Amino acid sequence: MTARRPGRKRGIWAIALLVLGVMLIGGPIAVLLSRFTATHQSSDNMLPTFVRGDLIVLRTDTSGVRRGDVAIYDPAEWGLEGPFIGRVVAVGGDRVSYAMGDAALKLNGQPLDEPYVKAEPGDGGVPFDVTVPGGRVFVLGDNRGNSQDSRFHPERDGGTLPASALIGIEEDQESPLSVALGMAMFAGTLLLPVALGLGIASLVARRRRPVGPHGPVWGATQVDAP
Repeated sequence: MTARRPGRKRGIWAIALLVLGVMLIGGPIAVLLSRFTATHQSSDNMLPTFVRGDLIVLRTDTSGVRRGDVAIYDPAEWGLEGPFIGRVVAVGGDRVSYAMGDAALKLNGQPLDEPYVKAEPGDGGVPFDVTVPGGRVFVLGDNRGNSQDSRFHPERDGGTLPASALIGIEEDQESPLSVALGMAMFAGTLLLPVALGLGIASLVARRRRPVGPHGPVWGATQVDAP
């Protein structure tokens, strides 16, 4: 019966954990590259939420856009060159309005709570009353006093943009997908040094293996029993 090589089991575990670790890291990276994009904030229109130079990660599937989502969008319909970053305040079917002197915007007749806004929600001094057509969105910057947004383009459907103009929507860092991807990458990062340690231990065990004679030893003298 052939004896098992020293360190063989540890070597197998090292390979298995290495493959698993690479998969746990590579899989989420592949998902991130295929489903997400990233951009840097290049202006002050989203203060205080984002400052100039901030990196923003966005998912490229914009079909589930909701009120309050931060989005990167193409303002070509306004005759501007983008992309821009703003906040979707209202979606198709919503009525959004602001009258000078109001303490807040109104969404479907109710004051809109906007804790993310810099200074006052009505900064910029532009009143509006827009019912958003289906398939379109009304976009504002969080820094209302310094934002080129839907308020300044009322000539086309009240300043709304088609939902198809949205390029990406900021991904919630606490969403189930983000948490799952983060946990997978973290687990993979932990497995790699374990695999490396087992691999080193396997090599050390093999080198320490005692070398025994194999086959006849030349020059040996045979002694017959009396």
